[in-house]
Amino acid sequence: MMIRIRRSLQVFTLASVTSLVAAALFEQNILADLIQVTPWLSDLMNLPADVPFPGVKWLERIATPETEFIHNGVSYSSIYAAFLDNEPLQQPCRNLNAYLNSIFLPTAFSARLTQELVPYVSNSLEWSHYLLCYLRNLIAGIIVYYGTASVFHYFCYIHPISEEIFAKRKRPSLATILDQIVMAQTSMIIYVMLPVIDEFLIEKGFTASYFTVQEIGGWGWYAFYFLLYMAMVEIGIYWVHRTLHTNKWLYKHVHMPHHKYNKAETLTPWASIAFHPLDGMLQASPYVLAGLVCPCHYLTHLILLFFTAVWATYIHDAMDWNIDPIMGSKYHTMHHTHYIYNYGQIFTFCDAFWGTLRVPPTPTGISTRKIE
Repeated sequence: MMIRIRRSLQVFTLASVTSLVAAALFEQNILADLIQVTPWLSDLMNLPADVPFPGVKWLERIATPETEFIHNGVSYSSIYAAFLDNEPLQQPCRNLNAYLNSIFLPTAFSARLTQELVPYVSNSLEWSHYLLCYLRNLIAGIIVYYGTASVFHYFCYIHPISEEIFAKRKRPSLATILDQIVMAQTSMIIYVMLPVIDEFLIEKGFTASYFTVQEIGGWGWYAFYFLLYMAMVEIGIYWVHRTLHTNKWLYKHVHMPHHKYNKAETLTPWASIAFHPLDGMLQASPYVLAGLVCPCHYLTHLILLFFTAVWATYIHDAMDWNIDPIMGSKYHTMHHTHYIYNYGQIFTFCDAFWGTLRVPPTPTGISTRKIE
């Protein structure tokens, strides 16, 4: 039990700790201090202390005579330099997205794709940039889904402790797992369009997102707005999820496919995003909508969007643990078996406030006792 509790807390703190470290790397003052203490860091990152990550040197590193790209008579060192119009520091969020795209997608492929679009799209650079963002998000989503689910699969079903767990309850069938993988993979093709919409809104200045902690006034304001942002997201997801149940049309046509997994033996880590693609986009939309009005560090925001996949894997593993006020897998299993309880994502606060919280009274998968 203590192993499960420790693992649960580790999963819960992953996003916030990672986000904090990432934000620190973007903070120019901290980066300057690190470079002064460890001069090798400057050589490793090739990044001046007064330039936010990833800086401009990465464009020089990928530039070769073969990567030269000409658009409208203007010569660029690469297709990524063309996306940034040779001024990466004027567009820090787009600069980061282009940098990430260059890691996931070869420069030659990106250039060829853009060239193919030129005859059909008047502004091929814009279309190509966001198409590459989509492909990057799809690759990252596949890595996160299969990587996370595989780790949880091992600890749930292969690790020796699983023999003790499933001595008293049924194991999920291989057919159930394969069905969930097929639904999740199909959904993912559309689902990852949401981060692209989000990136478009941020790059075009329609949100309150910021790029460095300095911009928002320091770490105190970073923490304040982070907590406010997470509260808005939690409330938003609660009501989106609850509406998907209470609206008959939405439930029948959008949310019900996910709820065919309505028993402990049909819930697995592979069910995390096994739902209608519109369902996934709606439930993740509060992360985007909250950013329109509440300042959030860009990389923190980006990490949280992908962390939802990790957390969704965790709460669908149908294992037993119970640490209030965290909305863990034991709570979410009850949601799948009883439908009208426990709509929250990470915490139990919203369910407790609006009267939909139910604490599981028995171990998962053991009792079928009706909850009134």
